Amino acid sequence: MGAPRPGEIARQFGEHARLYAVSKAHAEGATRHILIERMQPVADEWLLDVGSGPGPVAVAFAPYVAHAVAFDLAPEMLHAARLAARRAEVTNVAGVCGDVHRLPFGDRRFALVTSRACPHHFADIGRAVAEMARVLARGGRIGIADGTVPDDPEIDVFLNRLDTLHDPTTVRNYSAREWRGFFADAGLRVDAVDDYVVEIPEGRSLLDWLARSGASSAVAEQCRRMLLDAPAKTRDYLRVRPDGDDVRFELPRVVITATRTS
Repeated sequence: MGAPRPGEIARQFGEHARLYAVSKAHAEGATRHILIERMQPVADEWLLDVGSGPGPVAVAFAPYVAHAVAFDLAPEMLHAARLAARRAEVTNVAGVCGDVHRLPFGDRRFALVTSRACPHHFADIGRAVAEMARVLARGGRIGIADGTVPDDPEIDVFLNRLDTLHDPTTVRNYSAREWRGFFADAGLRVDAVDDYVVEIPEGRSLLDWLARSGASSAVAEQCRRMLLDAPAKTRDYLRVRPDGDDVRFELPRVVITATRTS
């Protein structure tokens, strides 16, 4: 099965934009604040938030920067981002529709580039990171917060299989080691890495997670059985625990920040 086409990704997320807009993990998750703390935005800087979705990162950064660009494939997501900015009473967030593999911006245009809960959908991760690095100014910072896997082949395969069942437009969740390599290949200096970050303390609801992507009841049962019947080391890594008819678990995030030094 090949990588998903941009149109498929735009359709998948466009159809479910409202559910992502009210998702606690997306709207309130901890990685937004970690990115702000690590990247230290300055009031005269411009931010590009790639795969912005309903805009939680762009809106969170907005009070600290001159201008924030929410960039996404799905026009419906950008509409949700505009609504979020209005609710937060911020006026310096603009939406631009497009593909990360061909960013429609000039070289060195932004001091800050972020991408949260999105890179695992990029068809060509190397090209996507190179494009984000291209539009980053010298001394600019990039921050990624996305699903991750440990350097354990069995857990890696399990988690990526689970995420692909949840959403067929998933390409791959990468390890912290892999992310270091992507940044090095793009000429970026890695500044900080957290390889297991939890977005919400209570963990994720499997049923809520699957409903948000439009998964069928058959897929929901398959994912439920996968989690409950997984080997102990996998259940420990994902912190799996039954919760009535539901299952609570973690989808750990890697948070990695880097600087363009030349």
